[in-house]
Amino acid sequence: MSASLRRDRRGPTKDQPCAGSPPRARSLPVRRAAVMRTAVWLAVAAGPLALVASCARPDTTVRTTPAPVTRSAELPAPSVTPAGYAELVLGLWLRGGGQDTTAADELHTMAPLVPMPVWGAKRPVVERLAAVRTARQAKNAWSITIAVTFKEPAGDRTDATAAAPSVRYFALPVLAKDAGSMPAFAVPAAPMEVAAPRVLEETATPYERQVPDGSALASTVAEFLSAYLGAEGGVERYLAPGVRLPALAASSFAAVQVDELRAVQATGGRPGQDGTTVRVQAMVTATDAAGGQWPLSYALAFTARAGRWEVTALQSGLEDTTGKAKTASSTAHGAPSSSAATAQSVVAGEAAARTWGITR
Repeated sequence: MSASLRRDRRGPTKDQPCAGSPPRARSLPVRRAAVMRTAVWLAVAAGPLALVASCARPDTTVRTTPAPVTRSAELPAPSVTPAGYAELVLGLWLRGGGQDTTAADELHTMAPLVPMPVWGAKRPVVERLAAVRTARQAKNAWSITIAVTFKEPAGDRTDATAAAPSVRYFALPVLAKDAGSMPAFAVPAAPMEVAAPRVLEETATPYERQVPDGSALASTVAEFLSAYLGAEGGVERYLAPGVRLPALAASSFAAVQVDELRAVQATGGRPGQDGTTVRVQAMVTATDAAGGQWPLSYALAFTARAGRWEVTALQSGLEDTTGKAKTASSTAHGAPSSSAATAQSVVAGEAAARTWGITR
């Protein structure tokens, strides 16, 4: 036992650490902390260095400044329509120059700045007024041109005014703007007589090809128009499947005669293959029950199906060669077709069908 005690009191051996000295593993946390501090300082230093490097590097990107957009000064859409007011004022002005004191009083209330005319022995008798041009001059300023139809010219028939035209034109300045729930109008000056509008030359028509008399197409056109204008039965049997055409409010014609029939496409009048389309314009004379003759014209589109022509569109007659209307047209659409011409006719009929009430 004493030998054992003596053995324990001896110094450490070669493989045993001295008492009180830290083990080797305790130095790892110290090194890890040092590494982390170094990484943090490197990260902090990297920010300014990256900024300096980016400023020193030349920029190869070409930056363009967008050109300023120049927009024309467009006036907002007006919410007032002064044409009717101008017609009323001009009518009172023409009536108030005579013995119609009521018209003079109303004109003084509506347009106090407008002087009254003074007629002689023959005052003008107005039959009708109609606004033919509305020109917007500024935000709230308008110039309204009005056509006036007189029953007889002003002045004595024996003098020079006897040759005066029965239709004359006057331009009236009008100020108009919204004023709360109602518009406000003002006429700052008297009307001025102006020249008549220029008449356009006759425009070229796409209906250049004559449809043979007695052909299936000519017969279908005559029968359809006779039915549509009331001389015969209903029009349903002439319409393509799915096409609806409202009847006329008054069917007072006793007979319908086709005077001329022309087409856009070259056609012999035969239906041909299913899906074949043709557009025609018929000049007709409709005779009423009293013997009166009415010259009318109808533009129609037909599609061939099952060996017969069927009406697929009631048009305005202003459509171009592709079937698209140059102005607001009245078109029905119905039977589908594989041809491009029928597809164009259907597209053109979308808006126009709402105008005439033609539906599928």
